[in-house]
Amino acid sequence: MVMKRILSAGALVIVAIAIGAYLFKKPDPTSGGLTVVSNLQAGKAKPNLVSAASKTAAQDMPVPSKKGPWPRVMAKSVTFPFGRMQVREKKTHEFVLVNEGEADLLLGAGNTTCKCTQFGFAGSSEKSEKSAVVKPGASVTLVMSWKAGEVPDRQFRHGGDVYTNDPKNPVLKYAVHGAIEMPFEMLPQVWGVGNVYSEQPGKMTATLGSKVHEKLEIISITSPSGKVLVTPAPMTLEMKSEGYVSGYVLNVEVASDIPAGLFQEEVQIKLAQTEESLKVMVTARKQGVLQLQQMAGSLFDRDSLQLQLGSFPASQGREAKMLLIVDEKEMSEPFKITESQTDPSFVSASISPLGEPSGSVHRYILTITVPAGRPHVQKTSSTPGYIRLATNHTSGEGINLGLLMYSN
Repeated sequence: MVMKRILSAGALVIVAIAIGAYLFKKPDPTSGGLTVVSNLQAGKAKPNLVSAASKTAAQDMPVPSKKGPWPRVMAKSVTFPFGRMQVREKKTHEFVLVNEGEADLLLGAGNTTCKCTQFGFAGSSEKSEKSAVVKPGASVTLVMSWKAGEVPDRQFRHGGDVYTNDPKNPVLKYAVHGAIEMPFEMLPQVWGVGNVYSEQPGKMTATLGSKVHEKLEIISITSPSGKVLVTPAPMTLEMKSEGYVSGYVLNVEVASDIPAGLFQEEVQIKLAQTEESLKVMVTARKQGVLQLQQMAGSLFDRDSLQLQLGSFPASQGREAKMLLIVDEKEMSEPFKITESQTDPSFVSASISPLGEPSGSVHRYILTITVPAGRPHVQKTSSTPGYIRLATNHTSGEGINLGLLMYSN
């Protein structure tokens, strides 16, 4: 029994020695792990764990001395509100630090909060330095530069820390803040005028404004067809309340003599503030003597004049029907299709009368057919097919449709 107790006690001593050797082992300076800071004297504080990387960074920065005399750093401001700036723009601001103490002021620029921001102390050359020594009564300039990103950011705030050997201000947190805006804003981004009639043009109102340019000057507005008229007017109080500092209300009018069907073109606006013209798509739909309406079982978008046949087996084909309303007031012969152009080429179109006419207004069923057993075809919104039908109507109007389909 005594021998067992002696062996047990010996084992505990060996374990204790092993644990102590592990805890107080001298760290390998190349390990990059955690350094154990310990005090072997009895009654001292417990060990502290400090990151080796943080310890190295801290050693690179100035620290206050334990005994005076000390420097005294004075900074009028550590933040700069730059207001507004446009995307991709770069700006610079200078902060001044003064040493009002009795010893040299040591300064070190730490890391910034973003790669878009850089700062350092102005030296004898254009390149800024990451550290500086300021004599009592002297001053130094801290230069901070930042670049806006590609998208608006109305809560932009970035900067970095400056470390000092002033015991009362060991760290100064510098930052710039403000709003990043697009140079110009067009609303809406696509001008959808809506319906245009034979005796009535289509109209809408758009806005063009800037939150960064104090003055916005329109040099020219170009409509390739000459069918779109844009008249600028001064911006409204509502635009000012939304933060715009310059801009216009744009009164848009699409002429009543555009061809029947879907109208769209790109209007260009040339500004004095930029070399590249602003481009905006204008769309309208002319209501003519030929009108198409969706019927049950078909999917027809009147705004884009696109017929969607969906996905179907090529071996089975597909058929879609639409209602065609024709005003034949000045016609002396029955209405008919005189020519057909389609993509894919095997798509066909035909019409058949529906019911009795109401005065000069006749109704027809327009049937679009994809025959069974034809090749696999995919027509999407980026590469649509089409159906172009010429007619014998005295107005010269025809039927032009976009076609979306996937035969597999």
